[in-house]
Amino acid sequence: MAEFIEVRTTIEGYERAATLSHRILGAGLATSIDIAEAPDPAGQPVWELTFITTGEAAATLEEQLRANGDGGAVISRPVAHDLDSYPDWLPDQP
Repeated sequence: MAEFIEVRTTIEGYERAATLSHRILGAGLATSIDIAEAPDPAGQPVWELTFITTGEAAATLEEQLRANGDGGAVISRPVAHDLDSYPDWLPDQP
């Protein structure tokens, strides 16, 4: 089984977030995405993008986010599994 990596960043503007997400998914660099409004101290609409990708595609995905994002932090971490091998991002698993 492939190792999965969660990659997060923030970007200003919902349209920019949607366009970047569409580009990433269209390139096959992520298996899923979550877009959620994130708090911003400056009061501007900021969107947090969370991608799930394979270990093989993680570096390329990170490069794409740095090149096409707002210059914000790109945070990556392995997807943790519980004892029953359910990813930590799947809700309501037994």
